[in-house]
Amino acid sequence: MSDQPLVYQRRRWIGAGRPDCVAENGMVASKHPLISEAGVKMMRKGGTAVDAAIAAAFMDCVVEPASNGIGGEGVMAIHLESGENIIVDYVGRPAKSCTPDMYELTDDTEPGWMGWRKVKGDANVYGYRASTTPGTVAGLTEALERYGTMSLREVMAPAIAVAREGFVPGRGITTSIANRLRLFSGFPEWRRIYLIDGQYPYRPSSVIAKNPPKLVQSDLAKSLASIAEDGSDAFYRGWIAEAIAEEMERGGGLVTLEDLDIYEPIVHEPEPGSYRGYDVVYDPSHSGITMMQILKILEGYDLAGLGFGSPETVHLMAEAVGLAFADRFKYLGDPGHVRVPQKALVSDGYAEELRGRIRLDEACAVEPGDPWRHEPECTTALAVGDRAGNLVCVNQTLVDGFGSGIVVPGTGITMNNAMYGLNPEPGHANSIDGRKRRIQNVCPTILLRDGEAFMSVGAPGGRKIQVSVAHVVVNVVDHGMGIQDAIEAPRLFRETSTVYVDNRYPPEVREGLLERGHDLVWVDRERYGWGRPVGVIVDPETGLLHGGVQCHQYMHESIAIGY
Repeated sequence: MSDQPLVYQRRRWIGAGRPDCVAENGMVASKHPLISEAGVKMMRKGGTAVDAAIAAAFMDCVVEPASNGIGGEGVMAIHLESGENIIVDYVGRPAKSCTPDMYELTDDTEPGWMGWRKVKGDANVYGYRASTTPGTVAGLTEALERYGTMSLREVMAPAIAVAREGFVPGRGITTSIANRLRLFSGFPEWRRIYLIDGQYPYRPSSVIAKNPPKLVQSDLAKSLASIAEDGSDAFYRGWIAEAIAEEMERGGGLVTLEDLDIYEPIVHEPEPGSYRGYDVVYDPSHSGITMMQILKILEGYDLAGLGFGSPETVHLMAEAVGLAFADRFKYLGDPGHVRVPQKALVSDGYAEELRGRIRLDEACAVEPGDPWRHEPECTTALAVGDRAGNLVCVNQTLVDGFGSGIVVPGTGITMNNAMYGLNPEPGHANSIDGRKRRIQNVCPTILLRDGEAFMSVGAPGGRKIQVSVAHVVVNVVDHGMGIQDAIEAPRLFRETSTVYVDNRYPPEVREGLLERGHDLVWVDRERYGWGRPVGVIVDPETGLLHGGVQCHQYMHESIAIGY
């Protein structure tokens, strides 16, 4: 009897356990009910998915203050009913005075960053010298002016009201505040705004019987009202700009009035990629390339035939992710400053070459390839769709929780710590330079079917964003899942040799990966940040909009709302 195989209880995941949100006219999938409600409100008033997305994005800056804010940055992907595909890139830029050797380095390395050197005192992660020029206000106002139909006052009104009147913070926000309490309690403005009476953290609303305290952000409401009245000039050239520059100078930061004045978002019409007959609209300057490279490698395999959750399918995903990340760390940088093989990395020829390194029965070495000969010459998320066929996906971030921890007095604006995303050691594609953008992790993605709107998907989650988006695409396209199942299904993550695998996969996946020689970490979903996708699908047969979100433990406020 002792040699008989063990019998395992079935893993928890046999489906999402909740249905898609289905609606006829409009849909917003986001990380908080107030975000989704703000977007739906615009569409009910006659606005498009673009108007809804911008209203939702500004609300996101209020109710997700650890993850997002107008002192941050982002990328927006848009598909218009006219057929236009647009990327609005409002990633922040380092100050003009930044140099490749601006930080003092230690002999330690960042874990999981392919050997990046650590900066003394984590000066690129926390405090004044960690911030870049914010891009969120410029990006959202530019997108509304070019592609929206409503006024800035209209789309910002819900966010201004919630900032002024306050809202009850849920478990996700209260946990973020508690996690940063020791690190940021020495910053007076952060302590004043995000602690009760400047001393005590908020408790999750679920454990307070009645009259829970609200998080009121009066200074932020004033800043938002100024932007609604005067547009981006209020932020980049008005009193807000002066307040930011003054605080940066006082604390030894580098962002100046000139840096704010010259900031502009990048708006372009990208050439879509392709995956199994679907057009894929993504940002080729940032993590969209890594997501697309993963998909192109996987396109050469019959994932549908292998089946979801089989050892073979999970192994192939691990290999594709590992190879794509090896190339990401070696080749990606701001294409305005360094030469990047953008087309080669996502080409059919290079994908075929990489597949030659993959074996079905053994893990391959995770090393960068040589894409150049294939190059031709030449951290919140929300998804929105409307009945007319417009799709939008927005990813915005402060980078780490509460960014640099610096809150500009009188404005309520928390500054990002985007300098963390640049390699502090000179001589690399993603090394620091004045006004050189970092390679962002955000990856807003839109899929088109026969040229028509099909899916909008994005995710917060740092470097796991592009992997989680690729998982959702594969789950929908290859495995025929609905959006909620596709989002909540088990996933993996890999950026070096170690593969982190969701333990909701069946036990044979674990055994199969170990047999193939993978350096495996078998992880409980609740104990690892996998990325937290949101998405909207347009049913090609009925035209109905289906929304889905990842919602578990601390992220229980995520919700899709339609009408």
